[in-house]
Amino acid sequence: MNEQTTDSQSKRIPAEELMQWSSDAFAACGMSRQDADTGARVLLRTSLRGIDTHGVSRLPVYVEKLCNGEVDPHAQPLIESRHGALHCDGRNGLGQVVASRAMAETIATARATALAACTIRNSGHLAALGMFLLQASEQGMFALLCQKTPPLMALPGSTARAIGNNPIAFSMPVNDGPPMVFDMASSVVARGNVLQAVRDKLPSIPEGWAIGPDGMPTTDPTQALAGAMLPVAGYKGIGLAMLVECLAGSFSGTEPARNLNTGTAGSASDASAFLLVINPELMFGRAAFDAYSSAWLQHYLQASGPFARYPGQRQAACEAERLREGIPLPAALREELRQVGERLGIGFHW
Repeated sequence: MNEQTTDSQSKRIPAEELMQWSSDAFAACGMSRQDADTGARVLLRTSLRGIDTHGVSRLPVYVEKLCNGEVDPHAQPLIESRHGALHCDGRNGLGQVVASRAMAETIATARATALAACTIRNSGHLAALGMFLLQASEQGMFALLCQKTPPLMALPGSTARAIGNNPIAFSMPVNDGPPMVFDMASSVVARGNVLQAVRDKLPSIPEGWAIGPDGMPTTDPTQALAGAMLPVAGYKGIGLAMLVECLAGSFSGTEPARNLNTGTAGSASDASAFLLVINPELMFGRAAFDAYSSAWLQHYLQASGPFARYPGQRQAACEAERLREGIPLPAALREELRQVGERLGIGFHW
């Protein structure tokens, strides 16, 4: 999904300059320069690929959590191997750093074995899962990642958030094109879309996105934020969310009581996840993998019409365009970043 900014007052900021400023912001919160660079790089690439609700727009929230101690700026993830699986304790670190480390270790393991799995716990919120999957597929591997969130989704009629909107994503290397990356929340849309609607002071959101605290459908962004997101395809979306609860929750060792923390649902802390990396070379060989993948993908594109694309192509094109032209930031977000810079003593000059 490509959620590009359309604000007519957006201003293009050069990617490298925004990357450096974002890294400086994280460093000013107490993070090491290496970790600050990692966190900033993930957020910047998210924005470069057009997923504006989960990129640089999340930085103010992350800074707040780092400054108030909800996320530990000094945390160093602990990754252990037990019984053929990796287990990453994020130690309450920034999710972009924790997941990047876990992915790198899982990829390294998959170089020697066909399948490598890793649980992640005690991590900050991961935001756009597809950014971590690119690490694997740009190195020729298939990857799957899902994250458990606190309850923030429910079926119509519910008067409380029943289950997380538990995003799930996968990526596949494509022999003659950018990696295929599919990344979705189990809700109709990611909650970040409602957060952005509130930030931009939009009068309404589309029907079918959310219910209010009374369990009734709403188009009021503020009521939606206080209520719950609706699942994609009704009970089928609930089923996907339950699958993620099994993989990312039950297997991760997360304490049951922590799942009920809905106060800052999905904002920056207390996430757990499940990661799987498959090395095609060690299955039936990369050549066989590429041959089959190319055949079904070509059939899909041909059958879908002259303008068909597979997931990941539009994001790759957006990334190339924004690397040239800069990342568009709407006026409201620029003001938020200016305030962050003022708080941290690093001027935001755009």
